[in-house]
Amino acid sequence: MDAHLPQELEGVSGIVIADALTPGYPLTYVSPGFEQLTGYGAAEVLGRSCGLLQGPDTDPRSVEVFREALAAGREAYVTLLNYRADGTPFWNEVSIAPQRDASGALVQYLGVQKDVTARMRSDARIHELAYFDALTGLANRAALHDELRSALHHARIHDREVALLFVDLDDFKRVNDHHGHHAGDALLRAVADRLRSVVRPQDLLARPGGDEFTLLVRDVGGDAAAVAMELAARIVAALREPLAVEGLLLEVRASVGVSTFPRDAATAEDLLRHADAAMYVAKGGGKDGFHVYRSRAVGTGHEPDDAFDPRGAVKELKRILVQGDVTAVFQPIVEIATGDVVAYEALARGPEGSALHRPDRLFAAAEAAGYISELDWLCRIAAVSTALEAGLGRTASLFLNCEPRAIGTPCPAEHAEMWQRAQRELDLVLEITERAVTDRPAELTRVVREHRDAGRGIALDDLGADVRSLALLPLVEPDVIKLDLRLVQDRPSTDQAAIVSAVAAERERTGAAILAEGIETDAHLAVARTLGATLGQGWHWGRPGPLPGPTRTQGVRRHIPGGARSGRTPYEIISAERPVAEATKRLLLPMSHHLENRALRIGEGAVILSAFQDARHFTPKTVRRYEMLVRSSSLVAAFGVGLGDEPVRGVRGAHLEPDDPLAGEWSVVVLGPHFAGALVAQDLGDDGADRDRRFTFATVYDRTLVIAAARTLLARIAPARDRDGARIF
Repeated sequence: MDAHLPQELEGVSGIVIADALTPGYPLTYVSPGFEQLTGYGAAEVLGRSCGLLQGPDTDPRSVEVFREALAAGREAYVTLLNYRADGTPFWNEVSIAPQRDASGALVQYLGVQKDVTARMRSDARIHELAYFDALTGLANRAALHDELRSALHHARIHDREVALLFVDLDDFKRVNDHHGHHAGDALLRAVADRLRSVVRPQDLLARPGGDEFTLLVRDVGGDAAAVAMELAARIVAALREPLAVEGLLLEVRASVGVSTFPRDAATAEDLLRHADAAMYVAKGGGKDGFHVYRSRAVGTGHEPDDAFDPRGAVKELKRILVQGDVTAVFQPIVEIATGDVVAYEALARGPEGSALHRPDRLFAAAEAAGYISELDWLCRIAAVSTALEAGLGRTASLFLNCEPRAIGTPCPAEHAEMWQRAQRELDLVLEITERAVTDRPAELTRVVREHRDAGRGIALDDLGADVRSLALLPLVEPDVIKLDLRLVQDRPSTDQAAIVSAVAAERERTGAAILAEGIETDAHLAVARTLGATLGQGWHWGRPGPLPGPTRTQGVRRHIPGGARSGRTPYEIISAERPVAEATKRLLLPMSHHLENRALRIGEGAVILSAFQDARHFTPKTVRRYEMLVRSSSLVAAFGVGLGDEPVRGVRGAHLEPDDPLAGEWSVVVLGPHFAGALVAQDLGDDGADRDRRFTFATVYDRTLVIAAARTLLARIAPARDRDGARIF
């Protein structure tokens, strides 16, 4: 419901006190702010319950949260729809805390109410833009990625399967060419309606962009491929029936690709890529059909790789590693405004004629054999040695890809001399992905610091392919932000708004350069400019090949990262720049829960890092909250003496010694693409009841300070573990 709120009431707060000894919890005090907020005078409400603010559209689940808290004598925090005395609806952010007498008996409740209607309106609009396709009303790409990651996480924990169907309309361009784009849009809406009629209610139908649709089949008990094939057949058959569009009877056909977890892919990215590859097999087989991906190998582009088994190529891989039989090719990176080449990205190739010539097969074999770090270093050395031989020097930057599992691994002794020379003579930029942040955050923090101290650059790759990269962007503070090629090549959609906004904010904050990948045409170049890119890469300027020799440019310009703040913990960072106050744990709990709730509302784009002092404070209720957080957030970590590396399945952490300065802190730090907040508190060492313990504390919403606090915790996280529980190195 839309609440038409007078401007002067937005943000108004009120305080109430309720009698805990009388049934119904009647009000005994209301502040002038409450009277202003609700339109009720004190005489009208004293002796009555706050329930008088509720109306027909108040969420009963929110009301139940309060009822349970009042019955249990504990605090609560919730945002719910209330009504003023004149019937005007408004969103009310309410927190209550029990008050006890000297003997510990509960006597009253203290409540704080705040009008947050403007914020709720804004959040609702942002959610609509970020997660729904404006043309069809289906979930968009951002929503698909959110739900896909959540579905895979649930499947891993509960030993279930997941299937993804990639639906592409055949010859859709013909409709646009013959009948116009207006008819094409109408056809897409009609196709969406037809697909809604045949899919199951529990599955997620999405339109990532253009004439592509996806169907996420979640929580399958077994043989997800069989379930998916049945759905694919229904989709193909349903779309064979002509569609009535604006007085026309149009025929449309579809090709469907299917990929399943865990058989075909271990990650959301691979599942989507493999379904895409299978769709092209279906299209190549005569269109109007479906194909199921048959390999665990990682494909590239649209080339299916069903026949390749990486385990069968391990012998060839070992030979390549022993003989150093890897070469590098280089793709130019240009300054869009001038067309000048300012950098090259090094790309690895296996031996010509080998089954491992393609880089996707090369790294798939390394993954199967456990040689990712060895191969990654060999590729880096092949790139820098070729660049040195060509005399590249510092006339152009050299971008080097780094596999997440190789982050922080030392250079092998046999390559040390070449690597040291490259660091002296070349302008190196290390390319990392968001998986490096989530898999090995402590190692990444150290590597980034070392590269920065040595004057080398950092690039964050594939931004926009995964919403997690938006949340992790400020923690890396890259010199170059590389936009995923789909942002450039796909038809523009509303889900790009959140990505472009987050990138623009980071560029303004740090001065980072924006690089758009996949530019092949003038149309792609125009989109890249619209997205704010100043650098470009793609076939428009050249395919990967040999280095041409030295250029006359000065490489990619570096931004100067924000000044490092001294401090080992969030409290040390923030208390050095913000005043602190004193409060009991009882009063701080609603603030902590507020930040956790913000992380839940942010969803996949959220990072939440918390310190709990000791494992005993990580209570069963806390466990349940963090189980919810980890299902939707990008990165969740919790620290405390005795909590260990994984306090809850999927929640990251690390062992803390009792004398660690973090062991004396209770801190909650939340980062999202458009939100930053932290509560930092230091224990004053009181004895007695847990909730009466006193802390000095500060809250802060300054993004730069929150990022600095987050980095102190990020640097402590132990490496991620694989599905068998082994650390990923």
